Amino acid sequence: MTDPRYQKLARLLVKYSTGLKQGERILLDMIDVPDEFTIELIRTVRAAGATPFAEVRHTRVSRELLLGTNEKHAAQVRDLELFRMKRMQAYIAVRGSANASENSDVPGERMQLYSRVLRPVLDWRVNKTRWCVLRWPTSSMAQAAGMSTEAFENLYFDVCTMDYARMARAMVPLERRMKRADRVRLKAPGTDLTFSIKGIGAQMCKGDRNIPDGEVFSCPVKDSVDGVIQFNTPTIYAGTKFENVRLEFKNGKIVKATANHVKRLNEILDTDAGARYVGEFSLGF
Repeated sequence: MTDPRYQKLARLLVKYSTGLKQGERILLDMIDVPDEFTIELIRTVRAAGATPFAEVRHTRVSRELLLGTNEKHAAQVRDLELFRMKRMQAYIAVRGSANASENSDVPGERMQLYSRVLRPVLDWRVNKTRWCVLRWPTSSMAQAAGMSTEAFENLYFDVCTMDYARMARAMVPLERRMKRADRVRLKAPGTDLTFSIKGIGAQMCKGDRNIPDGEVFSCPVKDSVDGVIQFNTPTIYAGTKFENVRLEFKNGKIVKATANHVKRLNEILDTDAGARYVGEFSLGF
């Protein structure tokens, strides 16, 4: 018997997050996800009158490919992926991993090369399709949260299947306030950061791009950021767990970055995916 939570999440992703319509094509990018949920998602897509295309990936296999990648290999992967992506109207990625540090021993230069060469695929997906991405709850994630697997799964499905349409209506006043704002100051232990968001605008995150969701975001004027920000929550990026991340800014540029893995952090910041200018900074800390 299918877990009813799978059905609820699949309906949210198909009907609300991507709003699939009759005759559309969608790519389901499933990474270390139970087959039962992939099947439920396929069936829900078909019930909406759309055509599903499923890519099933595994992080251990992906790691092996990354270890031996080069410019030629990455370019061929890009061409194949881009050819397929251009034929999709929508995209859902569900990303799980039994080991959140699986890519920790992949050389930084290989990760940088692969990310740089495949950037056109990401750009097309973000700008040309309706998309939604989310994690899949695993024992690895539960352990990182200091929770039992069962408790973490219950929390995950509760927050990932909430009434996002209702939440969106409650976010409207904050979005309006941010659109009127100019100067912003963030002050907390270890943090004193100032910047401007004048003319940038604001955007509600209401479950139609990421699940779970709930922020109203903006972006600083590129050269307006000054000060320091320190993060008190660990994060895993590209297989490495970063703790006590501290970034110093001057005129919008990260001039100093420290953490428990200083070298790895600075390697990431020097790639296209994590540029040192704040307008392009997207590590997800």
